[in-house]
Amino acid sequence: MNNKYNINSYADLDREEMRVKKRISKQEEQIKLKLKTLPEEIVKTGISKIISGIVSGDIFKTTVSVIKTIKNTFSEIKNEESNSSGIFNMIKNIVKDNLSK
Repeated sequence: MNNKYNINSYADLDREEMRVKKRISKQEEQIKLKLKTLPEEIVKTGISKIISGIVSGDIFKTTVSVIKTIKNTFSEIKNEESNSSGIFNMIKNIVKDNLSK
C-alpha cells in the first residue's frame, strides 16, 4: 500500500493512526453486513443448484437410481433364503457396486 503521507512527528503518527482506525472500522462494518447476508446467499445458492439439477436431469437420474436399487434389494430379499448371511452378502454387494461407480 502506498502511503501519501510522510510521518515526521508524533502528530503525523497520530493522524495516520486515526486514518487506519477509520479504515479498519469501515472494513469491519462491511464484514458484518456480509455476515448478515450470508445465510440468504446460501439459500439462493442451494435453490439455484436444485433448479439446475432439475433442468439438467441429474436429480431425476439419481432418484431413479435410488428407487431401482431399493426395488432390486427388496426383490433379492424375497428371492433369497431368510438367513442372515444372504442379506449380509446382498448389502455387501450393494455397497461394493456403489463404491465402484
